[in-house]
Amino acid sequence: MTMVFGIPIQAFLGQLLIGLINGSFYALLSLGLAVIFGLLRVINFAHGALYMLGAFVAYLLLAELGIPYWPALIIAPLIVAAFGALIERTMLSRLYDLDHLYGLLFTFSLAQEQNVSEDIMQARMAIECQAIRLACSAAEPPRISSSRRTRPAPPMT
Repeated sequence: MTMVFGIPIQAFLGQLLIGLINGSFYALLSLGLAVIFGLLRVINFAHGALYMLGAFVAYLLLAELGIPYWPALIIAPLIVAAFGALIERTMLSRLYDLDHLYGLLFTFSLAQEQNVSEDIMQARMAIECQAIRLACSAAEPPRISSSRRTRPAPPMT
């Protein structure tokens, strides 16, 4: 088996791919911050929270509304963009002529508000998962046929 730095090549390439994906997410977030500060002169602490909101909206579209994967990935950013435009037009635009600290405080408080809503949704998901576990434990255990025999896994070398 081919090894790279003492790691099997398959594991190395898998970790490399995951690292590149995570790096692209970080690059996307940092470019968004740089563009917003460059154009609006507002330090946007809510950028990551809006990014998370987009992922959560996509999940809701998929799981709750039953919208297929690709349409949900197109609709979710549009919904979050509309929410961001609403925030910018109604509240953030009033802070442009003021000190940068006011924009920073506003976006920080907006991010904290979204963290509270994230906590509420996590609690909701935990309750749903607990209900599923209770329903599964009350159900009859699956029957396993004795005619199927399994082989032990080969030893790792």
